[in-house]
Amino acid sequence: MASLKRNKGFTCLNVLQAFGAANDNIFKQIVIMSVVTGGIWSHHFGKFGDVYVSLVFSLPFIALAGFAGQFSDKYSKRNVVLVVKIWEIILALFCVVALLYGSVSTAILCVFLLGIQSTLFSPTKLGIIPELVEHHQITNANGILGMVSNVAIVLGAAIGGYFSDNYKATYVGRKLSDPQMPSELLQDLKETIPAQHEGITWLLIPGVCMLVLALIGLWCATRLPKVSPKNPDIRIRYGFYGFFGINIDMIRQAAGTPLLAVTGAFAVFFIIPGIALLNMAEYKAYLGITDFEASAQGAFLAVSIGLGGVVVGQLSKQRVRPRFILIGAVGMAVGFTVLAFLPKSYAWTVAMLSVSGFFAGFYMIPLQSLLQVLTNDENRGRFIGMNTVTTMIGFVIGNLLKLGLVAFAWETPKIYLICGAVGAVMFFPLWLRWVPWFERALATREHMETDLLGNSNK
Repeated sequence: MASLKRNKGFTCLNVLQAFGAANDNIFKQIVIMSVVTGGIWSHHFGKFGDVYVSLVFSLPFIALAGFAGQFSDKYSKRNVVLVVKIWEIILALFCVVALLYGSVSTAILCVFLLGIQSTLFSPTKLGIIPELVEHHQITNANGILGMVSNVAIVLGAAIGGYFSDNYKATYVGRKLSDPQMPSELLQDLKETIPAQHEGITWLLIPGVCMLVLALIGLWCATRLPKVSPKNPDIRIRYGFYGFFGINIDMIRQAAGTPLLAVTGAFAVFFIIPGIALLNMAEYKAYLGITDFEASAQGAFLAVSIGLGGVVVGQLSKQRVRPRFILIGAVGMAVGFTVLAFLPKSYAWTVAMLSVSGFFAGFYMIPLQSLLQVLTNDENRGRFIGMNTVTTMIGFVIGNLLKLGLVAFAWETPKIYLICGAVGAVMFFPLWLRWVPWFERALATREHMETDLLGNSNK
């Protein structure tokens, strides 16, 4: 098999994943910046608009990820990717309509449908990597895919923030605001927007940009190599079992194995982005910055996560090395704790977010590689689907924690103390039990593969 640099299938996966992640974040960022305090739709949601939008996007993962994992096992993952990318094109057209007419209800529906589309893609995206690259390339492949994905998230969020500033100006300039908007909010918008636009250009640009990215993503999906179904005989289950029972079944199968610990470590970690991604939007009011500057915080965080993942991939030297997870837990605990006590400075904030994100990459990539290495070809899609459900439960818990902290009037920087606490708490079970367990499981698997290779050569 070709090296990662010459692996066309892996390159296409990176491109289509990057463009899909960018699309999600362009639109979601526009909507989030529109519903936070002072946004064009903030009067529809009150103080916690950003939390509601995040939940609308996240809940499909909890409800559907296990169900989606069945398709990843039963059918060719390439075909699943093609279906998902066709859906993305249709959704981009819906987003064009939502923004053109300034419809808040249609925009929220689009966020929900984007969440469903991302849910269907999630098990296949991670499950196809072992089918595209050799075993010893998996950690490096995850690091590269993580870096590319996070750069796309960065660009998507940053572009979304830039689009939001211009979209908001056009929205006000063309008088699309509904009669329910309080007069004082409308007046504030007119005063804070530097220049109002009366054309329709900025009503169309975000959606058209998404449509172009979706079309390129579909083209890349057609360039993926044909891969055979790994478990074509399984029957797609619907009803309670198909949507929820299958996750319980996967947990039972993993009980007493390190795979369940991998899932637990992943799920708890996702409390951190559940808090941090929403808290960054609050810095717009805290620091008095623009939508673009507030969105750019996520850019620094995401790039640093990707950079940490690439460094882990290089340092792992063609192996999965769970010890890096411990470094990641300690680094996040220190980074987020320091972030909570920084002076009121945008530069210092993004610098410490970057440090914390770098160590988050050390934590995530080995866990992601373990998930792919320790699962079997026949159930990898369903297990990754179950893992997606548990991680999104962690993410939603983070959203709700952030909502509760705001309700109890926590200062915006101090909310990051909870992120630091998650890293500190996770260090101890990882150090005392789980990381040694992961290492023993990898050693056992490598020994079995060596024996099989030796027998096949006789």
